[in-house]
Amino acid sequence: MRYGARMTASLEPSVHGDLTGADGPVRALFERIAGPAADPAAPDLAAIGAALVAFAGELDYVLRWVERLGETNGALPIHAPQRGPRLTIVHRPRGEMGAVHDHGTWIALSPIVGVETHRRYQVLGEGTAARPHVVESLALAPTQLATLLPPDDLHDHGHLIGNGEPSHTLILAGDDQSLNTRNEWDPATGRHRFLLPGDRGRWLASEAWPAR
Repeated sequence: MRYGARMTASLEPSVHGDLTGADGPVRALFERIAGPAADPAAPDLAAIGAALVAFAGELDYVLRWVERLGETNGALPIHAPQRGPRLTIVHRPRGEMGAVHDHGTWIALSPIVGVETHRRYQVLGEGTAARPHVVESLALAPTQLATLLPPDDLHDHGHLIGNGEPSHTLILAGDDQSLNTRNEWDPATGRHRFLLPGDRGRWLASEAWPAR
């Protein structure tokens, strides 16, 4: 299904679980993933990812969200109910990666424009010798896809110099990650901290490690 330029869209974040007030393309996306996402512990990520990629390709609509976020370093919610699946558009500046973190919920992400570097990690070693090591590195072009499922969801993403233009990327998450106790790492030093509920962590890896 395509939604052309004639479609009326509010471009306002929707916050109701029943999709009241959501724009047509957003409502169609969440109706399409309702079945595949019904079991949060065992989502059908192939089906969810296919739905997100199709949505990311609806350029008449999603480019308007790109324009709204602009070059802002941050995230803008598109659909953000109190609980359950939610959709956000994010942008990080040139040469900036996010901190290495996990979510504690399933994730699907797909760029609209630009190239999003996405790296998945595995922690090797024990105690002070523990370090996250890259086990997968992807350079995602528009409508390409990466998915994550806990506990294999330690990752970072953003832009690397020489790897295309910084992206505007859609992130579809299974729930509100800020409700979970999560992990954040500095791979270079091996520093680790727990992110308690409500702590969203560092947005950029270049931000200072918080003082205890």
